[in-house]
Amino acid sequence: MKKFSLLILCLSSFLSWAQPDKENLGQFELSVTDRYKAQVVDAKKILDRPSYSDSINQRIAVQYRIFSTPIPVKMQPEALSPARIAKIEVPELYNGYVRTAYGMYNTALAEAYYNSGRSAKYSYGFSARHLSTQTGVEDLVFEDNAMSKNHLGAYFNRYYRKYTWSNSAEVNLDKFSYYGNPRLGLSNNEDSTRGAAPFNWYRNFAYQTSLKEANTKSMGWLEQISLGLRHFTDNYQSQEQDFQLNTKWNLPAGDKELHLELNSAYFQNKIDSLYAGISDTAAYSQNTFQIQARPYIHMEKEAVSFDFGLNLFVLNQMDSRPDFEDNRIFFFPELILKWKMIPGVLNIKGGLKGELQRNTFRNLSLLSPFLAPGQLTRAGGENRAFITMEGILASNLSFNVEGGYQIFTNRALVFSSPVFDRSLNDVLNVNVSYQDMNVLYAKGAIDFNWSDKFLLNMSATARSYDMAQSGQQPWNLPFFEAHLNTHYNLKDKIGIGLNLDFIGARFASNFNYPEQEALLAPYVDLGLKLDYRYNSRIGAFINLSNLLNSQYDILLGYRAQSISAMFGLNYRF
Repeated sequence: MKKFSLLILCLSSFLSWAQPDKENLGQFELSVTDRYKAQVVDAKKILDRPSYSDSINQRIAVQYRIFSTPIPVKMQPEALSPARIAKIEVPELYNGYVRTAYGMYNTALAEAYYNSGRSAKYSYGFSARHLSTQTGVEDLVFEDNAMSKNHLGAYFNRYYRKYTWSNSAEVNLDKFSYYGNPRLGLSNNEDSTRGAAPFNWYRNFAYQTSLKEANTKSMGWLEQISLGLRHFTDNYQSQEQDFQLNTKWNLPAGDKELHLELNSAYFQNKIDSLYAGISDTAAYSQNTFQIQARPYIHMEKEAVSFDFGLNLFVLNQMDSRPDFEDNRIFFFPELILKWKMIPGVLNIKGGLKGELQRNTFRNLSLLSPFLAPGQLTRAGGENRAFITMEGILASNLSFNVEGGYQIFTNRALVFSSPVFDRSLNDVLNVNVSYQDMNVLYAKGAIDFNWSDKFLLNMSATARSYDMAQSGQQPWNLPFFEAHLNTHYNLKDKIGIGLNLDFIGARFASNFNYPEQEALLAPYVDLGLKLDYRYNSRIGAFINLSNLLNSQYDILLGYRAQSISAMFGLNYRF
């Protein structure tokens, strides 16, 4: 009995230790009716955002090293077949070019050009040209109409980090004969042929130097500055000194740039008393000083660009004859709008633009080499309103059309004068007339290029003139003109070029001679050029001029040469 009581006491102590909370578990009955079958029920999230915490705070320090061991790999790739590479001959660049020719009417041509090779520091070159002819004009009173044009030129450019220094010089010595028929309107009883026609030599010496920025803003606000000097004389003691200083600036104007051109010019003319037009004592001198300021702003927005500015000229011309002095200020507005209607295909451009023409002695001689000495120089202005359309019709066909209205003040025109110059043996004079006129014009051009083998350019211009002074005409300006230029390259050996010029009617003078109308008839001039390339260095050519043998006057009394031919060789080195 004691043993049984002791067992009950020990068991009670054990149960009391195993359940320290001393809760009563109660009673339940378990009945097993079948084998256990596991089931997977749908999971349910207890918390939408469970929190995670690392219960292991201690990190074990790990030390390791990586050893690279090369493993030999045996690889035998398949051999590649060699690619086919076409052999393309790179054309050699030559530094020099020489061309000589001789043709009908004792015509001689000689040209030579040389340019330095490519260099990052400098470049230079030389040029020389001679062209002369003796006769070729039919029904000429004088025995010949000799002409000679001679040119020497050189340039040198030095390239620096911030700017480029450029220099150029030229000498031009040109001789032109006054062979204009002096018997227009005179008696034809005398049939004797005179000796050589009187002539004039134009001597031109020029030098220009300039500095231009190599990169944007490398010279600060200054973009370019240039200085030009020119000395021009003729065979009748007329001379002209011409000095020009031109600059271009880019000035800051907020988020834009103000472009500014500041230019100045001074030229002096001296006319000797050898000129004997209306007066035997027509010697005089002129001093002209001119300042130009052209500020403008360029803006672009998407396909549209806009230029807005002003062209301002201050002119001061002193003359030894008080009645010919000229002191004026010219204002020319400048407004240019360009629209890329179809970028890369069609562009439209239009606006207003004005300019002052200096009309120096040299510029007048370029209008006609047959000028009588001692012509008056006067500044002239032009205002132009225009609209231009240019575009591409096909991959090898492009076009350009333009229409506009021009207002000229003191436009320099050359015309034939009935007054004979005794110092020139009574030849027909060609003088300068300054006229105020308005011109309405339309012009267009088409360019075609077929695989760089066939090139074609066609252009035409039509004009209508309104003269301010009654009795005046647009002297020697055609009402219509058209030009056609083609070139065909046959197997890179033979080049064939065709030039066709049509010049419409022109008023030549304000008087009529019995033998010739003052209104010159239209004419057509056809030329043909043939080039043969023996190799990349040696070639030959034939130039044929006035193939239709058109009998037309360049100016009244100054007839062009008849059909002519010239044969020559060229060489590159």
